[in-house]
Amino acid sequence: MKNIMFGALAVVLLATTASAQNVAPGNPTSGFVTQQTTDRLASRLIGLNIKNPANETIGEIYDVVLTDTNSIRAYIVSVGGFLGMGTRHVAIDPKAITFNRQDEKNWIATMNTNKDQLRAAPEYKWQSEWRKR
Repeated sequence: MKNIMFGALAVVLLATTASAQNVAPGNPTSGFVTQQTTDRLASRLIGLNIKNPANETIGEIYDVVLTDTNSIRAYIVSVGGFLGMGTRHVAIDPKAITFNRQDEKNWIATMNTNKDQLRAAPEYKWQSEWRKR
């Protein structure tokens, strides 16, 4: 009787261990997302030039501001200056910038504004622990 009980327990334990190991790769149980072809990586956006409809470069994406719920609040765009001197930063509403794929690796960012309008926009000021790098 004792051997039958140990045998049954061993079968149950082996079956439980085997089923835990049979979770399909790429099918996580929670907390994970599946990569989409439309996904954009922030690392590919930082440093991206923004052009206006006249194909003039009007700024460069310097940083991304997130909300408390991790959605994008603004793109910080560097405007003006030369070789880092005189550059200022402005916060741009994400809806104001359009992103299109140029090819498999590169994006094009466009915004319907001009350099003068960006220079006249309020300067973005970093707060406390989120100071400019």
